[in-house]
Amino acid sequence: MKSKYSTAEWEEIIAEYKRTHAVKEITEKFNISKSTLYEWCTKLIKIKRKYSKQQYSNADIYLMERKIRLLENENNIFKESGCGTSSSIDEKFEAVNKLKDKYSVHEICKTLQLSKGTYYNRTLRAPTIKQHDIEDEQFSILIKKCFEMSKQRFGPIKIHAILKKQGYSISKERIYRLMKKMELIPKLALRPLPHAHKNYKYRVNRLRRIFDQSKPNKTWVSDITYVFAGNKMYGITVIIDLFSRKIIAHAISLYTPASLVIRLFDNAFRERGKPQNLTFHSDQGTQYTSSQFRHHLKNLKVTQSFSNPGCPVDNAVAEGFFSCMKKEEISHNVYNTAEELKMVVDDYINFYNNIRPHRKLGNVPPVEYELKFTENKDNVDSIPY
Repeated sequence: MKSKYSTAEWEEIIAEYKRTHAVKEITEKFNISKSTLYEWCTKLIKIKRKYSKQQYSNADIYLMERKIRLLENENNIFKESGCGTSSSIDEKFEAVNKLKDKYSVHEICKTLQLSKGTYYNRTLRAPTIKQHDIEDEQFSILIKKCFEMSKQRFGPIKIHAILKKQGYSISKERIYRLMKKMELIPKLALRPLPHAHKNYKYRVNRLRRIFDQSKPNKTWVSDITYVFAGNKMYGITVIIDLFSRKIIAHAISLYTPASLVIRLFDNAFRERGKPQNLTFHSDQGTQYTSSQFRHHLKNLKVTQSFSNPGCPVDNAVAEGFFSCMKKEEISHNVYNTAEELKMVVDDYINFYNNIRPHRKLGNVPPVEYELKFTENKDNVDSIPY
């Protein structure tokens, strides 16, 4: 944008604006903003008023300029249309179609004394394809592509986030309408899944539902859910970093002893650079409350935190992940073997970490959220490794 114009230059620009009133074309031509153009107009009016014998208010000047502009437009409409008030309706109809991209339909109809209702009635009877229908067809292709990419998991909200990220402007309501028209129904949980019975004791809840963390590796949460494969029940254990909601470790096993959770934790602990001042939160399952697991975390100087007895909301992030996985994937399959279950869970966690938009993260996936954080050098220096 040019930083400075001379008085003569901006007076010429204003003169062109008064001739054409084409704000967009003028701002693009001279590389100035609308606010700058209007500011110059105001300055010129003040200068002229200063040296004028007759004093006019801004409102008076605006009304006079508007009246002049309307009269000029009426004169131009008569010239360019080749019609008059006594012309036939067919001639006036053609004139409106010819000039509607330059003048408003209301202005043309008023000048030629043609009823807007007459014009619109004829337009509706014309066999033309509306722009709205063309856009619907284009958006339908994009929506279906997002839906299939998510393996039929995404509804209107998630698809809206994906399309917005790609630069498309479309409302959630329009996506819902088009999905309904195409019969694209996202996956919902089809059947309840069994939960293991747990005996709880009171332990200290240090997290206190503060789920939003400012840095990676400050607080991890963990939980275990159970799914049938064949005639056996397998445990799915996950560890999640609260900062990015990323699944940093997971395991599937017929049995879930404390030793399995220890190995899973150690793998994540090494891969994340053995972070200091780490808090590990879980429910009061026997794996987490066992002396073996508690002593292991204590030796690593990891602070342990527990949900209150019978209060799953205290571990809402882990519970929420399992809810999404069951609703969007697990409940839609029957698993004959542990290998089938593992393949589906591995695929979903990869999808969850790398593709699925997360509302709490500004509708970006966990991996992308962490990457944006670490790309900032100041953030990298402050990561609690």
